[in-house]
Parts: sequence; structure tokens; C-alpha cells
Amino acid sequence: MSARKLTYSALFIVIAAALSVLETWLPPIVPIPAVRVGLGNVVTLLLLNIGGVWKVRDALCVALLRCVISGLVTGSVMSMMFGLVGGAAALASMAAMGAFTQPDKRTAVLPFQGIAGAIFHVGGQLLTAALFYGTWTVFAYAPILLATAIIGGAFTGLVTKLFLTKAPKKVLDNIKNV
Repeated sequence: MSARKLTYSALFIVIAAALSVLETWLPPIVPIPAVRVGLGNVVTLLLLNIGGVWKVRDALCVALLRCVISGLVTGSVMSMMFGLVGGAAALASMAAMGAFTQPDKRTAVLPFQGIAGAIFHVGGQLLTAALFYGTWTVFAYAPILLATAIIGGAFTGLVTKLFLTKAPKKVLDNIKNV
């Protein structure tokens, strides 16, 4: 890995972790525990869709380190565990969706890719909670979490789409070809 790509990777990790931490510190959008938009996923979606030197393994590294750092900053080991499993599941679904999408249509499906990631993130977190607490009753919370995941995932997908379509070409080319 070049020093330049390593620097960009570190920058993306910090941005994604900062967005995740900021989201935990802000007042909740809805008064339902554990419901968040998933702003850190914007960085993951960006890396999965920008192309160039960025591969799925780079997005995985950024996503997982974001979860670790945000968990350490907020002091929540449980959030870190839930985030790691949910983040890996989300990334797998978003990468699979991207692999089956034609390159010229990638920005069009970004909101749906964000929704898929959010749904799989919730699934990973619920599975982790069920295994950790030893009960499947946590899945009773699934309808609420899935409904909010659809909204949050669409939002992160739209933000990523906006960045990829509105950012200056020079900026995107600099990120693509580090």
C-alpha cells in the first residue's frame, strides 16, 4: 500500500468514526433506543463505489476500524461488538449488491445499496444481541429497527450519491487514484 493510500485510509477511518461518535452524542432523531441514521456508512458506501484503487477489503478495513474507534471513544464495548458484526454484515450486502450492478448504474442504486446495508446491519446486531443475551425475544424489536433502517439507509445512500455526483471531478479523481 502506498503512503498516500494509507494516509487517505486513515483519513476515511477518522471521518467515519467521527460521524459515528457525533451521531451517538447528538439527541436522537426519534425517541426509540438504538435507532441511528448510520452516518459512518457514507464513507463505506463511498469506498465501495468510487472505484480506482479502492477495493472491498479497503472498505472493510475502514468500516471495522470505525466501529472499534467509535466504541473506544464512546466507552461502549457492547456498541463496538454490535457495530463490528452489523458493519461486516452491512458491508457484505452492499458489496454484493455493487458487484451485481453495472458500473454506469451504480450511483442510481446507491439509496437501495444503503437500505440493504442498513437492513443487514440491523440483522447482524439483532443476531449478536440474541447470542449475547441468550434469548431470541430481541427479534421482537426487529420491525421497528427495520423500518427505521430503511429510512436511514436511503438517507446515507442519497448522501453518498450526492457526493459522487456533485463533488468536483478533480476531487473524485484524487481519491480514486491515490
